[in-house]
Amino acid sequence: MRKLIVVGVCLLSVRLAAATAPELAAAGNAALMRGDADAAAAAYEKAVASDPNNARYHLMLGEAYGTLAQKASLFSKAGLAKKTKEEFERAVQLDPNLIDARMSLIDYYLFAPGFMGGSEEKALAQAGEIRKRDALDGHRAFARVYLHQKKPDVARKEVVDAVREQPKSAKAHYILGVFLMSNDKNWSGSLHEFDMALELDPKYMPAYFRIGQNAVNAETNYARAEESLRKYLAYTPAMDEPNLASAWYWLGRLQEKMGKKAEAKQSYGKALALAPDSAQVKEALQRVS
Repeated sequence: MRKLIVVGVCLLSVRLAAATAPELAAAGNAALMRGDADAAAAAYEKAVASDPNNARYHLMLGEAYGTLAQKASLFSKAGLAKKTKEEFERAVQLDPNLIDARMSLIDYYLFAPGFMGGSEEKALAQAGEIRKRDALDGHRAFARVYLHQKKPDVARKEVVDAVREQPKSAKAHYILGVFLMSNDKNWSGSLHEFDMALELDPKYMPAYFRIGQNAVNAETNYARAEESLRKYLAYTPAMDEPNLASAWYWLGRLQEKMGKKAEAKQSYGKALALAPDSAQVKEALQRVS
């Protein structure tokens, strides 16, 4: 078995060495989505070495380092956190208009301790830079900071203002819906916003995922929830959208609430296959086994 593992690692290294930068980035994305941050970091490092001026590659390498830092020992955590911050900052330096990189920097500044570079002031500065470039994402960025500062009313105003300013934006309604569901536990209000998002753009797929999640939390509309989650499972999400492991997990939660234990077990199993390190999925699978 040990020899097989060594051979497998060697073959993977050979494949990565021969791959182009876009292929390496795609391999990193796939690894990160299945929860293998080590493989993701290895692929992104090679992508960055191949194309050092690609801002998104630096961003994704930072995401991989950040994931590793969360699981690392105290001895390794500081070094990985430093590398995370450096990659995010390099991404912004290379492309000041890359909103995702600035959002990742906000998260870093909010959650890292001060001695690792954390700073609410720097997070607010990044939110301001985002607002200069995109009003809607600016509202989202400031709401994130205000929630961290335990100012839910101010955060809510940001996402409500986003809808008032852009009432025809599916994304604006979606963002408000997520806030109402996650922060306010306002199930009916959030469902209304997800419905509005789909009315404006029937192909705004993340709204289908949230309709399913919302129904599990609200314990209602189960038939529609299952239809919505299965529709989402037929879709290939972008990196910044809920992944398929999460969709299988919430379908399992839904089936569990409906008393379909065997079906829930199957859904949790599919979630675990996509996210083998997920403690949440493992716990759910054990619950129905």
